[in-house]
Order: sequence, then C-alpha cells, then structure tokens
Amino acid sequence: MPLDTIEAKIGSIAPDFKLAATNGEEISLSDFRGKSNVIMFFIRETSCPQCRTHVAHLGQLYEQFKSAETEVIVILGEGVEKSKKYADKLHLRFPILADPDRHVYTLYELEKYFVLLQRTASIVVDKAGVVRYLKRTTIPNVWLQESRELLGFTLSLE
Repeated sequence: MPLDTIEAKIGSIAPDFKLAATNGEEISLSDFRGKSNVIMFFIRETSCPQCRTHVAHLGQLYEQFKSAETEVIVILGEGVEKSKKYADKLHLRFPILADPDRHVYTLYELEKYFVLLQRTASIVVDKAGVVRYLKRTTIPNVWLQESRELLGFTLSLE
C-alpha cells in the first residue's frame, strides 16, 4: 500500500499539481493516472548545460519512452514565455511546464540549497501515481547519463 503523504518519497503517492505548459494547456500530474507512467525532470536553471543536455536526451528518447507507456514532464522555474523559448530551442516534442514561483519545486522539496544552489530532480511516477524512482541533487553533472538510466527503469515497470 503506497504511503499517502505530501512529501515525495519512493513508495509515496506523488503530490499532484497543475501548471501552464508551453503547448498552451494546463497539465496536472493526475492527468496521467491510470494511463501512463511519468518522468518528471526539474530543470536547475536555463543556463545549466548539463540540464539542457539531459532534456535534449529525453527528447531524443521520447518515442522509446512513449513505447514504454511513459510520458515526460519537464518543469522549469520560469514563466511560460521563457519556457517556450527553451523548448523551441531544443526542438522538444513534449511540453515544458512553467513554475515561475517554484511552488512545485517546493512541493517536491527542491528548495535552493544554502539560498544559492537550485536543487534539481528526476522522478518516475507509475500509473497508480506512486513515486518509484527519485534522484535529487544540486550537482547537475549526474544528469549526463540519466536519460538512459531512466529509459531502462521505465522499461522495467509493468
């Protein structure tokens, strides 16, 4: 039985949210419940080259994720316009969600570390809404190999 908490931990129900997306829609995490697994990636900053590389890799692997019944959600702590420019620059086929006040970052315990370093995370939520994979960090170098690890993990979900 999953833990029903407001904190995101492996085995807990992922906290729900609704954000404006670069495709003009408002997207909630609960929109995917019962339909697909979800990879959520929280971008550190638009200037982070490792985050940009990771997001580009997620874009390149998007069809494989879709085949594994997994959707990709990328969350950026900026407004919709800046998020759209970021998505357009990377030619992404999935929308980026705008979280300008970083409320969802806070919901997922990704506050800035020592007020300077933005925490970032990759989270996999299964079809039932349960957190199955969680990696938080302030060091963005970990994302350089993350997309392949996420693909392998989502292929293992039933």
